[in-house]
Amino acid sequence: MKKRLSLLLILSLLLPVLLTTACQPAEQTGDKTVALKFVRIGNDAAEATYWKRLIADFNQANPGIKVEYDDAAIGEPMETKLNSMFSAGLGPDIIGHGILSVAARVEAGHYQPITTNFNNWEGKEDLMPAVLANGTYQNEIYGLAYSTTPFIFTWRKDLFSDAGLDPEKAPQNWDELEAFARQLTKKDAAGQITQSGFAFPRSAGNFVEFDTLVFGNGGLYYNDKGEPTLNTPDKVETLEYLAGFVNDVGIPFNSNETNPFIAGTAAMTLINNVALTPMLKNETYAGKIGIALPPANKTPATFSGCNMLFVGGDCKQPDEAFQFIAFALTEEEVLTRAKELGIPVTRQSQVDAFIALDPMNAVRAECVAKGIGMPRATWSTTFQKIRNDLVQQVLYGKMNAADALARAQADLEAEIAAP
Repeated sequence: MKKRLSLLLILSLLLPVLLTTACQPAEQTGDKTVALKFVRIGNDAAEATYWKRLIADFNQANPGIKVEYDDAAIGEPMETKLNSMFSAGLGPDIIGHGILSVAARVEAGHYQPITTNFNNWEGKEDLMPAVLANGTYQNEIYGLAYSTTPFIFTWRKDLFSDAGLDPEKAPQNWDELEAFARQLTKKDAAGQITQSGFAFPRSAGNFVEFDTLVFGNGGLYYNDKGEPTLNTPDKVETLEYLAGFVNDVGIPFNSNETNPFIAGTAAMTLINNVALTPMLKNETYAGKIGIALPPANKTPATFSGCNMLFVGGDCKQPDEAFQFIAFALTEEEVLTRAKELGIPVTRQSQVDAFIALDPMNAVRAECVAKGIGMPRATWSTTFQKIRNDLVQQVLYGKMNAADALARAQADLEAEIAAP
């Protein structure tokens, strides 16, 4: 009996040790596999399928590493997921996120620099400089792009012909854009616009259409010190230009609504490359749509959104995490995303192959190469709201450009200075 009790006592003492050992992560046991958590922004089915396939290929090619996939919808769901994980000390090892996240999450310690890994990467000279800039903050590289969404200029060739304009020639500058827009606008007997010559939103959740013209006028939203520069002559000129004609040539709409161009009631517009895709696939418009880099007043440029791969601040295996990033950004995978998801390539060596898929891709590639994203600053989210309001105030005639920009600059500086 005593022997049995002694045996039970020994087992009771050993059981917690055995359980603890069994529950340890793989890398802390005899299994040397490194487990990496990957969380991507966006829960669209097509991209999820792509990433799950890529991860399976990576795991098979790298038996010592296992990447686990998760995602979250754009906006609050993604931010909530990341904040919860980091608060618990369980932040993802690899994160797929956008430009607006860069400064804030670097400052929060949620992203770690990958500059050293990048400098040793075979693709460092091949990545488009404009794309690389999106993931660079305070002279360190934090993110590398896997997806871009440039804004493009598009026009209806058939409506150009009807108006006596060359259907193969987009307006080349601001003067031509306004002149073409006025010529293409149609009104009914009561003076109401029935066909917008140029569809430009009067309000927006993110007024990047305005940014596109600002960039094409040689403007940026911050200086070399990272300070905001809303109240500058290039923005005044851009706002005055828009206010001088867009209300005469377009039906008012919000950028969150269907663009009149997509509805078939506008001759020209600025639009997200992805948003134009359904129209290009519609047989009704076959051969009737042209695309180009947006008309510029000074510098050929456009707005381009960008999602990037980051190494998480809690990641204990940054080299293995970067190994996955490099795998996702090989020439083959960059071109595969273009084929399967319609995402413009980000490596210069793949531009010709991208164009071979569709002649229109020449424009898309140019828009990525000359694209500029949102400010990489801790105040970028606040800037977005203030910029939206100032543009709306001017387009609706409630303030003049100079006063709206001066107030916006003061409001943003006050928000930045606030404790």
